[in-house]
Amino acid sequence: MFFNIEFYHGGMTPKDLMAVRTEVLTKLILHKRERITQSLPELISQTGDEKHTAEKMARKARSNKENLESKITKLKTERKIVTQGFNDDFSSNLATKEQQLELSQLLEALTVVNASVEEFNKNLEKLSEIIESVESNDKLSAKLKQSSKANTALGELNPDYLTSIQEWNEAEGKRRKLESRFTKLSSSLAESKNAAEFWQSKLNDGFEELLIDAKRVADGGPSSRQINRTNRKKNMNMGA
Repeated sequence: MFFNIEFYHGGMTPKDLMAVRTEVLTKLILHKRERITQSLPELISQTGDEKHTAEKMARKARSNKENLESKITKLKTERKIVTQGFNDDFSSNLATKEQQLELSQLLEALTVVNASVEEFNKNLEKLSEIIESVESNDKLSAKLKQSSKANTALGELNPDYLTSIQEWNEAEGKRRKLESRFTKLSSSLAESKNAAEFWQSKLNDGFEELLIDAKRVADGGPSSRQINRTNRKKNMNMGA
């Protein structure tokens, strides 16, 4: 037995049937988008609070790191005081050629900004031994003590500084992740709102435009999105 297709579908034409199917699909999409727009604000608010806390922690960690950096820089400068004006304070003509050569090498090593505390201390001790073996010099002795004291303070401060760098890296990493998540959630909410408004307008105004677009794509033609993209490129090229 053969059935008339219009009778089988309640008297609807293929176009009417497609319209019904489109309406059902649209309502499903709209429902999904509405659920997203309802659930995201709370999540965005929570993420925003976490982001705000992370920003405060990152600022605090950065401030602590920069404060220690300033102290580190001052100590590195201060520990080189023994090399400043050394030739004016020391009678190098009293030293042997070998001592003069070693003094030159030691002074060069002591001026290296990022020399380790251990390396600096070793070179400072060698310098002190040569100076003491050549002449008694109170002025240089005072500078040696000052350099040694600054180097010791630098060694004591270094662990705190390294810890501050690690804490700042961790805090900044967390802040960036939350910033990225907050941005993505906010974009998703805006996109879902626009999509919900679009599909609601189609429910209100009908699906003629969508059906025309669907038929064009089914026949091998471009979608409305592709057409819009092509038109934008043409307009950009015309304006170039």
